[in-house]
Amino acid sequence: MRAFYGVGRRVKASAARTTIPGFVNPNRQEVMSNTGARSASFAGQVIYKLRCRDCQAEYGANGCDVHHRRCPQCQGGEPGEGLREPAAGLFE
Repeated sequence: MRAFYGVGRRVKASAARTTIPGFVNPNRQEVMSNTGARSASFAGQVIYKLRCRDCQAEYGANGCDVHHRRCPQCQGGEPGEGLREPAAGLFE
């Protein structure tokens, strides 16, 4: 068996289509906005506001989870991140 030593390809956050407002995943969860708040459960991730197109529930999700999220209210998905205001910056 031979190991593969190819070059990995990273996608810039700006090129990730799953976090653009209006994106709808296969489970009918729509990205509403980037909250700008940092995730408490996943370092380096930002919380996005999602809305379920079935029951209209709104919840927060890490950017890396948007593509496969299920609604915590009507689809048995994991509870989302809390929707909160981002911390005030030095110049705000």
